[in-house]
Amino acid sequence: MDPEVVSLEFPNVGAGPDPVSVAALGSNSAAVVLLLMQSHQSGTCRQQAREVADAYDRFRRRDIAVAVVVPGSYPKVRSWRRLVEPPFPVLADSETALAAAFTQQTRYGKLGRMVQAIGRAPMTIVLEFRNGEPTVTTSYQGMNSFDRPSVRELLMLIDDPVG
Repeated sequence: MDPEVVSLEFPNVGAGPDPVSVAALGSNSAAVVLLLMQSHQSGTCRQQAREVADAYDRFRRRDIAVAVVVPGSYPKVRSWRRLVEPPFPVLADSETALAAAFTQQTRYGKLGRMVQAIGRAPMTIVLEFRNGEPTVTTSYQGMNSFDRPSVRELLMLIDDPVG
């Protein structure tokens, strides 16, 4: 991961400042959970965001910030957010810079890169910021649309990253 990518500012259509960088989120928390979504069209991505939103207080008690990263333009991601209404930032990553930085996988070759709803696999990253430097403590790369950690599994990974 290029450490400079976390300093890039992204449009935020959710809660918090707009624009915002991942580094800014990390400066106010012990860690940041990034939910890298497949596309603004994915129903399973919206469901995951709703589940994390419902359990958001469990993340905040651990001093963990959460941000959803949706590939797409500001208007498309804003429409996506209206279907979810999470209490945390929703970043519009139109250039898929974070997906590239964390090597979020795509399937089906050129078609999968063009049609993100079928090609891009969901990914979850946990970043700790010690002395301002980001460190990936946990990552989970889904193999298909439905392969993503539950809230319970994610909290277990946060509480015991090596377990």
